[in-house]
Amino acid sequence: MTRIGLTVDALRDLTAATILVPVLGGARRPLGPARVVRVVRWMGRRARKRAEPERRRLQRVIGLVDRVLPGGPNCYRRSLVELALDSGAASEPLWMGLSVKGGPRSGHAWLGEKNPDVHRFDVYVEM
Repeated sequence: MTRIGLTVDALRDLTAATILVPVLGGARRPLGPARVVRVVRWMGRRARKRAEPERRRLQRVIGLVDRVLPGGPNCYRRSLVELALDSGAASEPLWMGLSVKGGPRSGHAWLGEKNPDVHRFDVYVEM
């Protein structure tokens, strides 16, 4: 089980994640990646920039909420929520790695540097 510590900041993050994870999870398909990323970056630029320990806590909170939604955990959804809740994240590139074969587990999304495992995906998209 992941420990996050019940501080006021952790509860604030939990509340925000509880609201945003399902909302952004639902918005990502009809809006498409370019539009939804533009919206969440706009939100994130207005959020506070977190120190590294706070950001890791935010990632754990988002992960806890994300894993209980129908369909299970989703890296793209988690990345969108992090973009929306942290101004540091909002300034980082969002990467999507995709495999041509498609199907379950044929893609991955993450923030920051390009995945060093360059042979895992056929296509990389930076947003």
